[in-house]
Amino acid sequence: MKILLATLLLATAAPALATAADAFHDGKWASVIAQGHAEATPAALVLAGRAQLAIACYETRDRARALDLLTLAEKDFDMALARAPASVEAQIQKAIVIGYRAKLTKSPGLARDARKRFEAVRTAHPNFATGWAAVAGWHGGSIATLGSFLASTMLGAKSGEVDKGFAQAIRLEPNNPVHRLFYAHTLLDLSPGNAARAGNVLQGLDRLPAEDGFAALLRAQGVALAAAIRAGDARAAQALARRQAPFGTIA
Repeated sequence: MKILLATLLLATAAPALATAADAFHDGKWASVIAQGHAEATPAALVLAGRAQLAIACYETRDRARALDLLTLAEKDFDMALARAPASVEAQIQKAIVIGYRAKLTKSPGLARDARKRFEAVRTAHPNFATGWAAVAGWHGGSIATLGSFLASTMLGAKSGEVDKGFAQAIRLEPNNPVHRLFYAHTLLDLSPGNAARAGNVLQGLDRLPAEDGFAALLRAQGVALAAAIRAGDARAAQALARRQAPFGTIA
């Protein structure tokens, strides 16, 4: 009886092991990675990969380290796809990795590959908001990086896709702060003259719910960016948006 009572007391005293989803909710990226690999379900592996991306995009200053993290994230998404080929989240995250690698390595071929994957997801799942936002961000980012002419001739980027895609993403998920911040980032990356429009996109962002640690991180960025826009210095707001963007602290 004493042994049984001791066992019960230890069981109730020990903290429950957090799942990958719990850790992602709290923004504990290292725990997400460890627990996601331990669970090894498609959903947990996607979260592990997303945690790798969060570290690469927002906590890493070294380009080589960021590229290594992208490789690790892609392995997680590939494992998720091997177990669940129809996983939309794994498909879009795999495309995002390729797009990010294109950005860091300045590879037109990888950029075109990412675009095709984004468009395939959007076409197959027209009610999936992230698909619309990803296509819109790809077009806007390409134009901001190369200029309209080169982005159009080299990659097929179109300025009209930016507003259309982000507007649809926001219609599908009006309370998701992530789409609004990426839209504002894209507008400012294209031109400081878009500061007022970016401010309108961010209006009320501080009151939107954050369903997980990633959304909370980007909502906080959006609150800071909205304040910078209200201060009236459009170029300073643009500089902040570029620092906040994925890999914005990598030279």
